[in-house]
Amino acid sequence: MNNVLSVDGPHVTCVKRTSYLECIKAIVANKADAVTIDGGLVFEAGLAPYNLKPVVAEFYGSKDDPQTHHYVVAVVKKGSDFQLNQLQGKKSCHTGLGWSAGWNIPIGILLPSDSVEKAAAKFFAGSCVPCVDQTAFPKLCQLCAGKGTDKCACNSHEPYFGYSGAFKDEYELLCRDNTRGSVDEYERCHLARVPSHAVVARSMGGKEDLIWELLNLAQENFGKDKSAEFQLFGSPHGKDLLFTDAALGFLRVPPKMDAKLYLGYEYFSAIQHLMSDLGAEDPQRVIWCAVGQHEKAKCDEWSALSGGILKCTAEETTEGCIAAVAKGEADATSLDGGFIYTAGKCGLVPVLAENYLSQDGKEQLGSKCVNTPVEGYYVVAVVKKSDADLTWNSLRGKKSCHTAVGTSAGWNIPMGFIYNQTGSCKFGKCALSGGAAAPSLGLCLYEFFSQNCAPGSDPASSLCALCLVEKGDVAFVKYTTVLQNTDGKNPEAWAKDLKQSDFQLLCLDGTRKPVTEAQSCHLAIVPSHAVVSRKDKADFVRRMLFNQQELFGRNGFEYMMFQLFKSSTKDLLFSDDTECLANLQDRTTYQKYLGPEYLRAIANMRQCLPS
Repeated sequence: MNNVLSVDGPHVTCVKRTSYLECIKAIVANKADAVTIDGGLVFEAGLAPYNLKPVVAEFYGSKDDPQTHHYVVAVVKKGSDFQLNQLQGKKSCHTGLGWSAGWNIPIGILLPSDSVEKAAAKFFAGSCVPCVDQTAFPKLCQLCAGKGTDKCACNSHEPYFGYSGAFKDEYELLCRDNTRGSVDEYERCHLARVPSHAVVARSMGGKEDLIWELLNLAQENFGKDKSAEFQLFGSPHGKDLLFTDAALGFLRVPPKMDAKLYLGYEYFSAIQHLMSDLGAEDPQRVIWCAVGQHEKAKCDEWSALSGGILKCTAEETTEGCIAAVAKGEADATSLDGGFIYTAGKCGLVPVLAENYLSQDGKEQLGSKCVNTPVEGYYVVAVVKKSDADLTWNSLRGKKSCHTAVGTSAGWNIPMGFIYNQTGSCKFGKCALSGGAAAPSLGLCLYEFFSQNCAPGSDPASSLCALCLVEKGDVAFVKYTTVLQNTDGKNPEAWAKDLKQSDFQLLCLDGTRKPVTEAQSCHLAIVPSHAVVSRKDKADFVRRMLFNQQELFGRNGFEYMMFQLFKSSTKDLLFSDDTECLANLQDRTTYQKYLGPEYLRAIANMRQCLPS
């Protein structure tokens, strides 16, 4: 690769080590900067004392639908007569000790407990597990073909090392249901789906920008079907050299994603339990992730009255809470639709959704609320009545206020409309009140609006409404925002004298209407805020929340002690205009919950978002 890269681009130097572990140690010692490793080794590289992080992931599938995962399969010779539950006493071949496909997944399924190497040696009649200490576990190296010190070696000197070494004949697959499938039926007949191979680097001073520049340049010039001179994803002199031969390209891993988040809670926990004697987590408690100190204070108050079923943790940002739930450091949090999309991409699922009071707050669903389909809420553009000449068609060059970057009402919907009109992600300069800084997100550019206030976090704050009152020309908000902050409903100094009649809505047809007419003057209807969790915890979180809202919900038995849907400031943990948390009916994935129209809106906005 070094010989074919342009002299004007990033320069690469190759260093040789005897194993992946030695390469990991070289990176820690600043004697190398990057190596591509299997997901199981990403786990090990992320632990102390190495503390490496994934910076680039291989992708498979197709360029139109890139997949950053692959399937783990059990391959057997055709004509043999045993199933997955009949493997004890058979001879086994493994890609390598600690590899996702070759070790962690199959051993985790077949031997969910016990000392792993000893148990495997007892379970199989003989094996080839490259990287195992053959002195300590001779049976695990019995079938390996390397000569002398190369027998069972953790590199290509052992002929059976890696994927191609374990696959040497005409085979079919063993399925989890103890049936068989052909080798092309891996999507149906597999043991697990695991994260793709990743390039890892140091967490601090890791040169991740330079690594991405190098690999992106390499894939543009020498990727699949790009060049006969050099093939980045092909190994004429071996198999899977530097990168997996089956890879189609690279995707950059988001900067805040560590090994635990990259691997996902389920797989990370499986490896963790495989490598230790950790017991199962306490399933009888929910750890709730609150955003910021105000939410944490309300959560702590709730926890004290919950009978021990709820514990609280906090992060500074919504993204931090999504990561905490995905890693298993928390179990649940409540999110706006825009963040539900992000959470879904991280493997989380919606659990319950907020069902809202009628616009005037007088009509209530009562006991029917939890099973009434969730309709969502209106996204509106609010202006001062005194700015009589301002319409939807004359927003260019005005000052805009947004609830938060990434939220439905404040960002995805209005900016999606503007992107469709202009084809540009250059939405405006940033002039922020309150201190939150959108420029850190790479989202503050210089074209459509003259100034923005788009907080990077804390979508529950009243900053957007304050922005409109003090400096802004237009605010993009949920339709209830004006109603909640006018006519004495918000006692804060900036809001206490505001009147509902001071504001109007901008309609897409260029007209304006009173703020009470959102039903006929809105930008879109978007999904309600919803609680998300991991699949393994979703049912328990759902039961816990139903129990808690019977106590502390709008008509709860203990409503006077604590109110889930009322906040000292605004919309803490849940929206203040929530009547109840409701069942999702059949909308139990993020795609079904958000719906095709909203997913299309986010797809447009993805072009304007960082990795």
